[in-house]
Amino acid sequence: MIALLERWRELLKNHLAAILVLLFAVQPLMDICSFWLDKLGMSTAPTLLLRMLVFALTALIGFCLSDKKRYYWGLAAICAVFFVCHAVSCMRAGYISPFADLTNYIRVIQIPIFALCLITFLRADTQSYHWVSVGFAVSFAIISAVVLLSVVTGTNPYTYVDDQMGILGWFSTTNSQASIVSMMTPILICMAYKSKRTWLFAATTVLACAQLYFLGTRLAYMAIFVSIFGTILVAALCGEVKKLRCGMLLLVAVVCVLGVKQSPMYQHQQTYSQFMEEKQTVLNSMSADRGTTVTKEEVQNAEEGNAKLELLHTMNQIYCYYRSDLVQRFGVERVMEKCGFSNDVSQMTAARKTKIIFCELLMDEMPETSRLFGIERDAMTYKGESYDVENDFHGIYFLYGAVGLGLFIIFLAYFAVLIVIALFRNVQKYFTMEAGAYGMAFLLALANAYNTAGILRRPNASFYLSVILAVIFYLTRIKQYPETQPKGIFALFGKKKTIKNG
Repeated sequence: MIALLERWRELLKNHLAAILVLLFAVQPLMDICSFWLDKLGMSTAPTLLLRMLVFALTALIGFCLSDKKRYYWGLAAICAVFFVCHAVSCMRAGYISPFADLTNYIRVIQIPIFALCLITFLRADTQSYHWVSVGFAVSFAIISAVVLLSVVTGTNPYTYVDDQMGILGWFSTTNSQASIVSMMTPILICMAYKSKRTWLFAATTVLACAQLYFLGTRLAYMAIFVSIFGTILVAALCGEVKKLRCGMLLLVAVVCVLGVKQSPMYQHQQTYSQFMEEKQTVLNSMSADRGTTVTKEEVQNAEEGNAKLELLHTMNQIYCYYRSDLVQRFGVERVMEKCGFSNDVSQMTAARKTKIIFCELLMDEMPETSRLFGIERDAMTYKGESYDVENDFHGIYFLYGAVGLGLFIIFLAYFAVLIVIALFRNVQKYFTMEAGAYGMAFLLALANAYNTAGILRRPNASFYLSVILAVIFYLTRIKQYPETQPKGIFALFGKKKTIKNG
């Protein structure tokens, strides 16, 4: 039996390159299948099952290859114990759909499990890191080809459907796709920067930045400048400045700045601002007969009786108009209090703020254990509309409570600590172009997770976060660095001495 397992391990090691590249290639392909199944009015269950199969096979391969299986058992135990606590808490509140809740949970725990498996792959074969880079290139090539095809064939679904703005390609979730391309861009630009082919660098930079520009989200637009100026800064610090390539990067940045008013991001924001102004005008007219706006202090200081009733009546009209579902579900006073008695229409009608308030009010109704272990997603539905929040860290808290959020933050913080420790130990050795690229990708991933629901609960995007985390571990704990003299800014400090392996 042991001999058979060893043969399987050798077989997997011999084909690890193909496994890694296939794992990257299948990610956008599954997204494309989901898009067309939904477009044709068919069930997306086949792609969900395929994702689960890919996840299970990756976990099995990682477990077979690992020399430290206790980490797999430990992670499995933590995930299992936490879900039992979560399920018991949901039962106390009245479990609506245990199977859907379990499916949603698996989507989240894919991040640490994929990260552990990819770390195993990087340990198992010294060439795995190279094939991860190839995998990024393959995945990006597929995404770019699909985006171009969607434009040429007139099948682009638009980032903002109502305004018909933004190029999304054959992908269903705007924030997830923006997160994926944002995470990829600094990695791809730095990879191409180090290549010998200038045309490859130019093509990669233009394609990546163009996709972010035409996607049209604010975070995607921000990622352009983080990637460009971050690459230039890292190159300068590492002593790898190439004037022509840095000039190309600056040129792309200038074009994006000059073209900001033509960008889908800017045009959508202008349309949205105008829409909010119109709504604010309606709100002001609704309370105009009072001659003044209502403040939180007015309501709190008003004595019981007619004065307070008058204030509540005025606000009641406004809140029933703009947040009728919340008012019907939780009552007008609770909604007004949670909103701080605001009469700012951009705050009152913003989808993200509305969903957070819904979940906060829902949490107030739940048993105390819900604050520790969360609420199931189906409980966040009212009148057929889901109020699952559009911010990932908030979402982790509402779905899995303070304990779940704490565990997840500890998991992410571990990799941040690895970076800090490595830089303190030997900044000259660990601060490289690759480290800078993955550091930028990690920060962009966190920014997207905080501001959108596009990563932590989306397995198509969370896969790339798992890769980034695994590579951070590889660069700080596994990779053997060649002996070299300090370069760039590091050559100015201390004695010039060789950097030893370690």
